[in-house]
Amino acid sequence: MATLPKKLVIFCFNLCASLYIGIGGYGTAMGLGSKLLQTLTIWHSVAYFTASILLIRGICYFGQMWDRISAQEAAAV
Repeated sequence: MATLPKKLVIFCFNLCASLYIGIGGYGTAMGLGSKLLQTLTIWHSVAYFTASILLIRGICYFGQMWDRISAQEAAAV
């Protein structure tokens, strides 16, 4: 498997983590007394859940790549 550049891996990891925090904050704010929550359909919930799962998977994937790159750099020194 070809590895990505370290800067790209770190950027993607931070992007996934930031988006996940943003989605969580938005969901929390929406759930705290918003009438919008009552008007959402099941498809909105499914899309929200899917986006959350994909971002968690991205965090895991890019986190593992970052760890692997760091271990290779430490072994080379």
